[in-house]
Amino acid sequence: MFVSDILAEKGGIVFSVTPRTTAAQVAEQLSTRRVGSVLVLRENEVVGIVSERDLVRGMAQHGAAALEMEAREIMTTDVVSCDPDDTIEQVMAIMTRGRFRHLPVIRHGELLGLVSIGDVVKARLTETQVEAEALKAYIVAS
Repeated sequence: MFVSDILAEKGGIVFSVTPRTTAAQVAEQLSTRRVGSVLVLRENEVVGIVSERDLVRGMAQHGAAALEMEAREIMTTDVVSCDPDDTIEQVMAIMTRGRFRHLPVIRHGELLGLVSIGDVVKARLTETQVEAEALKAYIVAS
């Protein structure tokens, strides 16, 4: 199974903010949309990502003043992405190594979507169930 399979099922909707969006506004978006991160875009280019972890880090370092800071001041700027042709196993390895839960899907500079660890685990479970059913059918047919 590939990242493109996940996007085909969930769609390519990506929640984003601008670099000047305040941390308070980001927190409100995360809560309202029930997501764990938003991409920071400048003219359709990914320049960062703000996750719940980034907000917590900002609060720990700056206290309540962090809520007035802009996304560009608290975001993770070294954004790792994946390709739609990457396998689920490749994406799981990338997320595990990097210790993050969200991965933008980019091809030739174009943002196609965002996958989460939840999306990847769900896809892997589906893949495992299909494999198990195929093995059962093979055993019964033998």
